[in-house]
Amino acid sequence: MADVADDVQQALSAMGEPTRFRIITLLAERPYAVGEVAEALGALQPQTTKHLQALEAAGVVTVHRLGRRRVAQLDRGVLGGVAAHLAALAEASPDDIALADYGRAVDRDEALVAAGNAGRTLRFERELPAERRAVWSAWTDPAKAAQWWAPRHFDVTTFELEPKAGAQIRVVLREGDGAEHESRGRVESARVGRLVFTLAPLDPAGRPLFSARHVVTMTGRGSTRLSLSIEVTDVQPGAAAAVAGLEPGWSQLLDALTDFLAE
Repeated sequence: MADVADDVQQALSAMGEPTRFRIITLLAERPYAVGEVAEALGALQPQTTKHLQALEAAGVVTVHRLGRRRVAQLDRGVLGGVAAHLAALAEASPDDIALADYGRAVDRDEALVAAGNAGRTLRFERELPAERRAVWSAWTDPAKAAQWWAPRHFDVTTFELEPKAGAQIRVVLREGDGAEHESRGRVESARVGRLVFTLAPLDPAGRPLFSARHVVTMTGRGSTRLSLSIEVTDVQPGAAAAVAGLEPGWSQLLDALTDFLAE
């Protein structure tokens, strides 16, 4: 793959010069004699020859020596390879799509926060490939929870949770650039199969951006049916990005939980 990328970069570098790009456009019609290329460009033949040599060295153009004539022709295969490489780069990744969706959600929630109408209840369902006690442990054992309790491109640096009423919860997530995001809350009730807690992100001053009450239930034998509801209230100004991130963030967390249990 590195060799392909190097070839593409070399071709693009040669083609990027304005006069050479005009030559590429001209040769896209048909092969031209070098003198014809110079005439079409309004340039001297020695200058045109140098440009063609650069394109030939990059593999974009082939110059055929036909006796005393020299005829330049595009290498369509090389151009096809460049086009395929660029087309692959142009394909949206899942992260591109998620970021675009998140941007639209932030715009929506900024308007809702401004109108004082940003509260909501989110609901998630998952069928998990583990029995109920294993799922319970994945939620309540800090060492295990820290392995899945982070969206993509984040890491858990701190995870504090004790499954008993009144216990404090503290979660710190770190982005790739080193920025950290802290959330705090408290356990309301905890028994195997049902966990109720509050957890909300903090602003730079350490104040909750909103109130978020989480109710997790785990039912079934063999595999486990997990239900999560999150009731969001008391949304503060400036909380739109955090509120908008709840739905995609928890979707990613539950996907990570599913993968963790499957392993």
